[in-house]
Amino acid sequence: MSDTRNVIVLIIAVMILQVAGGLISVLTPLGLEAMGTPPEAIGLIAALYAAGFMLGAWLAPRTLATIGHIRLFAAASATNAVSVLSLSLVHDELFWAPVRVIMGMSLAFSFTSIESWLGSVVPEKSRGNVMGIYHTGAKLSLIIGPFFVAGLSPLDTRAYTWAALFLSLALVPVCLTRKEQPVLPERRSMPLMALYQLAPAAVLGALIAGIVNTGTQSLLPIYFEGFKIGGGGTAAAAIASGAAWTGGLLLQWPAGRLSDRIERRLVIAGLGGMSALAALFIAIFGTRLSEISVIIALGFWGAGALSFFSLCVAHAIDRTPKVLIPQVMSGLLFVWAGGSIIGPLLSGFAMRADGEFGLFGLAGVLLIVLTIVMIMRVRSKPVAIEDKLAEWSPVLPTPLASVKLDPRMSDRDENPAEETAAEEAQEEATGDATEEGPDSQTDTEAAPESKV
Repeated sequence: MSDTRNVIVLIIAVMILQVAGGLISVLTPLGLEAMGTPPEAIGLIAALYAAGFMLGAWLAPRTLATIGHIRLFAAASATNAVSVLSLSLVHDELFWAPVRVIMGMSLAFSFTSIESWLGSVVPEKSRGNVMGIYHTGAKLSLIIGPFFVAGLSPLDTRAYTWAALFLSLALVPVCLTRKEQPVLPERRSMPLMALYQLAPAAVLGALIAGIVNTGTQSLLPIYFEGFKIGGGGTAAAAIASGAAWTGGLLLQWPAGRLSDRIERRLVIAGLGGMSALAALFIAIFGTRLSEISVIIALGFWGAGALSFFSLCVAHAIDRTPKVLIPQVMSGLLFVWAGGSIIGPLLSGFAMRADGEFGLFGLAGVLLIVLTIVMIMRVRSKPVAIEDKLAEWSPVLPTPLASVKLDPRMSDRDENPAEETAAEEAQEEATGDATEEGPDSQTDTEAAPESKV
């Protein structure tokens, strides 16, 4: 628990931030629908939000290296608060579209700041546990958030004021923390090919998480708005959103703990399989079930679909030197955002074509693909990552010896001259790989995953 106490301030900040996130996730699609926006256009605006997130994830490492973790989080949260308030002032989808791009960029900056900080200070032996607590707290906040607007019109100014209040309040714990910030990262972003070679399972998992989770959730409030439960409208949408996030809340921490003890990719496969079955159950039998039964099935979908991304992150960080964690975190967020651009568009057309069968049928098929991919990755024969990492890494700002990346380090400690020569060779090889581009990268995709 001491590892958790060291980062509790960061966890609290994200929990406050995600209360606003839960509010906005319900308000945005319902507000657009209230303005007469068709489902395809709602999906397009959700995709624009994801494009902003993707752009923010790409820019985050160099911005983080310039101004630091605390300032980046503060600036991003303030920008997000202003953006939310502006949505309540102008009820026009042509205005909302670019504002949602700005909100996506701001949120990517916030998460890169916090999650790279977490990844840098949490040891590997408890990474799954701490990340599980972190994501459990975030999910709890996402569940609570929509209930602040239950019963309000989706275009009521008070609803957007609530979201802006929480976005502003999230600044307080981060700005007042006395914890030392991690060493600032390199300004450059990690090439996607290098990220894939480092952890292919994590990259594919992040992509599918973006497609399935963002696509399904962007239209979930519209699908459940017609339900009578809770009085219908925003209340029914809030209950549905809460059910999905409750499922993720209940399973997130146990899944993280389990992944510290067995192969993380097997845990991801199990989560994907469970959520696939739940999605297909809703798709096939949803119209013949009671509303309560659909809500319960949605909880099982959320338990798997909304839990596996954090394990993909932990799997990637297991293979990453500390000085490269911000690049890896922003890279995974970039991939997730890429999926989030595709997801709402696919889900919008699927829902237009065949209602709940199209929406949840698409999610079920993609989650089956996730399960198969993870099992195939586990079955592949690994090679030692320590022998390959230097060939694609950017130049490290600190000596390798200082961060103890190589388990053979103790053998060189007895001979300082050999250690210095090894470090010089490492830097020379790294520079060559950087100049040659992604095609020169060595394939480390089957590298073994560290487990406790």
